Amino acid sequence: MCIELFYSNPLRVLTGRGVDPAHLNGLEHSGMLLMFFLFGALALLSHTTRYLPLSDTALGLVFATAFTSEFLLFYFHSTTHVGLEAYYHRLLLLLIGLCIAAIVLGALLPTSFPADLGTGALIAVQGMWFFQTGFTLYGPTLPAGCARSFAAPGADAHVECPDGAVLERAEQLANLQLFGLVFLVFVYVLGCYSVATARFG
Repeated sequence: MCIELFYSNPLRVLTGRGVDPAHLNGLEHSGMLLMFFLFGALALLSHTTRYLPLSDTALGLVFATAFTSEFLLFYFHSTTHVGLEAYYHRLLLLLIGLCIAAIVLGALLPTSFPADLGTGALIAVQGMWFFQTGFTLYGPTLPAGCARSFAAPGADAHVECPDGAVLERAEQLANLQLFGLVFLVFVYVLGCYSVATARFG
């Protein structure tokens, strides 16, 4: 949150120069992360002090609100993306929506083990998808045939896939990556569950 905030340099407002429009994404991201920070602080305050005792259901709904702010940010943020970037963001929106549904279900059914397990697995997949998106769009695993282009010096890079066949192949690769992450989390959860069952019954 601090990196995004300081990168966008909101203190320019104090000097009368306003917020740098090239770094408004940083402010958007830090606002979204602030919601998760506030949820964490609220949960700690609720569980460790007597000043703000909230039920697990209420905390779950606050948690769902943080994910909803993330969903809205990426929904409107995605309107500026096209091609492969837009596809990765659409898959991210799907994961965030599933997280919201699982958290609300867990809040409504606070003693449901499957709801808690599903929520944890979905949050893990979403976090791993952030890393996968970063490695693919901005890192070393850009699909063959696609390239990063810069609109202007100092501007953020955009991924361009020159023709439909290259884009279709890159989107299929994204589907395979998502399936791999889901499969990895499924195997991990199943392994942990098997160990717990063998040890504790």
